[in-house]
Amino acid sequence: MRCDLLIKNGFIIDGSGNPGFFGDLAVAEGKIIAVSTNLECEAERVIDALGLTVCPGFIDPHVHEELTVLTSGKFEEYLRQGVTTMINGNCGHSITPYSSDNIYEYMAEKGLISRETKERNKRVEPTWFDFTGYIDVIKKKGTNINMGFLLGHGTLRWSVMGGAQNRKLTNEEDKKIEQLIEEGLEQGALGISTGLTYSPSKYADTEELIKLSKIARKYDGIYTSHIRNYLGVPEAVKETIKIGEVAGIRAQVSHLTPNCPDAFDEILLARKRGVEIAVDTIPKSSGLFKRWDRLLQFIVSSSSRLFELDINGSPEAFKTPEGRKRIIKKVRFKDKLLLINTADSQMENRSLKEIALEKKMGVDELILNLLANERDKLTFCQGGFNRQDFSGKPYADNIAKNPLVMVGSDKVSGEIDDPYAWYEVFRKGAFPIFLDLCRQKGVIIEEIIRRVTSLPAQQFRLSDRGMLAKGKAADITIIDIDNYNYPSNEEIDYKNPLTMARGVKYTIVNGKVALDNGKLKEIKAGQLLSKYGRKL
Repeated sequence: MRCDLLIKNGFIIDGSGNPGFFGDLAVAEGKIIAVSTNLECEAERVIDALGLTVCPGFIDPHVHEELTVLTSGKFEEYLRQGVTTMINGNCGHSITPYSSDNIYEYMAEKGLISRETKERNKRVEPTWFDFTGYIDVIKKKGTNINMGFLLGHGTLRWSVMGGAQNRKLTNEEDKKIEQLIEEGLEQGALGISTGLTYSPSKYADTEELIKLSKIARKYDGIYTSHIRNYLGVPEAVKETIKIGEVAGIRAQVSHLTPNCPDAFDEILLARKRGVEIAVDTIPKSSGLFKRWDRLLQFIVSSSSRLFELDINGSPEAFKTPEGRKRIIKKVRFKDKLLLINTADSQMENRSLKEIALEKKMGVDELILNLLANERDKLTFCQGGFNRQDFSGKPYADNIAKNPLVMVGSDKVSGEIDDPYAWYEVFRKGAFPIFLDLCRQKGVIIEEIIRRVTSLPAQQFRLSDRGMLAKGKAADITIIDIDNYNYPSNEEIDYKNPLTMARGVKYTIVNGKVALDNGKLKEIKAGQLLSKYGRKL
């Protein structure tokens, strides 16, 4: 037997949940051609995996890299976790409909890209006008890992209604969105996503979401949801269950907080009565670090009136009493905001509340002064150095042992050419952190690997991924499992957005070695994926 790659002597965990075994694996033409013990194969390359664990490439069902890939398809932070496939277009934000310029305007208005990135992309990146056009752009650029895409309900609603309108769809608008969903799914999208705490998705009632989900169901699409947390987590989860049940569609609850174990039980109960539903969670997160200029853009983008007053989000907004008042109104968790990169030891790593008390001034006045003075690298941390809703603390037993729980890193993409503008520090370690949290509760390694491989593959209908078996795509990760980790609270450098996971030796994408004994290779072997093995 001839093969391109032979992996020998590894402990093989095939993704099924079955016990692992010591053996070999052979790859040819991007596919796995044999998994067994003592394989004899005339191979172009042999990797000795003695002492290492061989797994299917991990699948991240919740990311936002659809615009990142225009600038860079490296995705080193994923390869170093063993991730070979990611699902984009989550939380209602996506790359269709209409033109690329329309998408850049939406993303900038929502604060998801900077004004500079918007203008740069308009100027230098190829244009597209529909889902297929976007896919053609990315195929020409190439990517180191596989990518699948959802259609964002928020982007659709905003585009069709002419902005974030707080009202029901007209009949004409409803028909247009249905048409755009059908078009996108026919062209290869995996389903639809909602962001029900963000405008304009939050303005849609449950009936609107059920109706649109029925359109997606015709194409065996999935419905994923950043739920309405403002209802209370259990009630918000029940809405997703209802949509799945009534529309007859597969449903995915996105980044569910482990602070509400009962909500995970609701999902398991729904599955037992026939609703095809699963859930992803962020294992650990810091707050969001935003440099002063990026924070100001977020504030302006969240207020339609501020946006009108100051379309560029510049310090002009500070020059009127109305602008200052509206800025303060839109700053969340003011008292708990932390400061870094202050160039002032009296303020570094401290909360605004502490500093304001010391300076005998109000927090509002302090914020306005800091933002108006353009302090170079001054960075605000919103949510604390360690977020309470994704704290990384040990899971409740019913979460750790729930067979429907997978990892969704929800990595903050930030700006490729300006990584210090907007970042988070723990989500690039989502997979090793999840593995550690589950092992602490006695979950066996084979079950943990199933939840980050064949479970998301089944949920998103990626039928040729997620398992080490003959005929499957050769997406493989080879890990030093005892040294697979990410820096702890004490070890992490909160000023460094470029920290990455440790312990992955090799990550193989469609039979090509993208991470080679710890060294990154830009081979761009990633494919753009639709359902049931279809390549876009």
